[in-house]
Amino acid sequence: MRKEMQTLLDDIELDIQELKYLMQTITAEPDSKLRIVAKRSIQQMRARLDELQKVIEPVEIKAPEVTEPVSPKHEPEAAPISSSASPILAERIKPATDLRHAISLNDSFRFAREIFGGNTARMNEVIRQLGDAPSLDKALELFSSLVNPDEENEAVVDFVELLKKYFS
Repeated sequence: MRKEMQTLLDDIELDIQELKYLMQTITAEPDSKLRIVAKRSIQQMRARLDELQKVIEPVEIKAPEVTEPVSPKHEPEAAPISSSASPILAERIKPATDLRHAISLNDSFRFAREIFGGNTARMNEVIRQLGDAPSLDKALELFSSLVNPDEENEAVVDFVELLKKYFS
């Protein structure tokens, strides 16, 4: 169930990126025919959100039962925070499990726009293939052959740095 939820969340995140790009284009070009694509993207995102809601619906969180009324004058003291009960955030964060998760939302949008000409589907496919590469050298070779990047472009430089960090 967790993997299914993560897949849905990843897809929703990509839908949002695409929708942001479409909305920027529509704002710049009000008569753009991309409105139809934006509407379709919104419908697709709604369907995924509905599916995600169905996945989490069986899990109900019950409110704790209150046996004694709490007087506003005598509020209970807050329990001390135990360092062993809740690990610090840095300890809970796990490294990215695949290359797509290593890319921030803003970078993903920028890479789609500047490296892949706004084609998020193509970007996602290239990222999937790069993530499956056995080494950094193979990934860089594959990136060069699939994208033919402009190595002077700052987004390309940042993307290559991200690959280096991912494979290190």
